[in-house]
This record gives sequence, C-alpha cells and structure tokens, in this order.
Amino acid sequence: MVGSVTATDQKQSRRLGRRRFSELGEVENKELILNEAEKLFASKGFLGTSLRQIAQHSDVTQALITYYYGTKQNLYTEVYRRRLADIEGKRHDYLKNLKDEDDNYSLSDVVRTYLRPQFEHIEGGQAWKHFAQLQTRLASEPDEISAPLRKELYDHTLKVFIQEMVDCEGQENGIAVSWGAVFMISMILYMLRGVDRIGELTDGKIHAESEDDIIEKMTLFITGGINALK
Repeated sequence: MVGSVTATDQKQSRRLGRRRFSELGEVENKELILNEAEKLFASKGFLGTSLRQIAQHSDVTQALITYYYGTKQNLYTEVYRRRLADIEGKRHDYLKNLKDEDDNYSLSDVVRTYLRPQFEHIEGGQAWKHFAQLQTRLASEPDEISAPLRKELYDHTLKVFIQEMVDCEGQENGIAVSWGAVFMISMILYMLRGVDRIGELTDGKIHAESEDDIIEKMTLFITGGINALK
C-alpha cells in the first residue's frame, strides 16, 4: 500500500537513530544513552567520540541527547557521576563504619578503606569494566575536560581521606601523606586496567590471588611509601 510503513522500514529507522520520544520513557532513554556513551568514551576517549556516534549506538536522535544533556562534556560528566556516586558513597560509609568500630584505626585502615570500593566493582560485570577503562583514560584527556571533572567528582572525598590519614600520622607529616595520596591515585588508575603485569614480568611465576590480595599489597606499598617520605 502506498504510504504504508512496514516493519522493515521501522527497523531501518531505528538503526538510523530515529526512535521517538514516546517509545521509551525518559529514565530508560537516559540509561540507554549513558550506557552507550560510557562504552564509547571508554574505548575512544572524549575527543574520539561524537554525539552522533553515541546517538547511533543508542538508537536515538542526537537531538534527544542534547535535549537531556546539552553538551558532550555534560554527558561525559554525567557518565562519571552515575558510577562514582556509588563508589564515593561506599567510601564514606566504610569510613564511618571504621570510625564507629575502632577508635584506634591506623593509616593502613584508612588507605584500605579508600581502595576497597573501587576494586569491589571490578567484578561487577561488563558495565563496571567499561567504567574502569574510562577512568584509566582520564589522565590522558585534555586538561580543560579532566580538571573540572576531578574537582567536582573526585576531590571532595579524596580530601576527606587525606585529612583522616593526616590525623593518623600527625600534622607534621601532612606533606608526606599528601604525596602518598597522589601516588595512591596513580596506582589505582594503573591497576584498574586489569593488566596482569606481575604475571608478565615474572613469566607467569607470580599472579595476584584476588582483588583482596591486590588491595593488601597496594596498602602496604602506599603506607610504606608515606613512612619513607616522612
């Protein structure tokens, strides 16, 4: 029939990113966009990803993405905010539990508490693996993109933990603790890549036994480094 729309036409329209607003609700649309944006930003980086590509992979119009998020940078920040809200929330919860349960907690306890939520999520499925990959890219993104994001989403919690570490070690060791925190973040970003470098460097003789094993070895190294810097 002339003017009729076939099922094939509808599928082709969807492949071209022309889903109507009414086909999914706002929550579902946003989740779909964030999921596809996360994968693309993780694999191609901020500069290598366009809103057009995200629209095509999400099967929505680019206009819908700009309606929800305005700019690519806003979308990029929202991708981070979605996952980090859970990680940072757990960091604060675990720290509160530590302080409630033990009046004599140590530097090692605070470092371990900061590391734990990040590595718990590595085994959280493919989506969290994409986010881990995305985080490892942050240092290589343009400073005008990465600096505001770090300040908004990372720095508050990190400063809380740095102060806790200083409280454990004394104000006179604040410089050593601050440097230790910087090196800690660098270690986290490297280890999130999931590359078994210890296995490669030892020709398979040594491997990390578990995520807990990685956390414990990182904790020992970070606290030892802080003590060496005093």
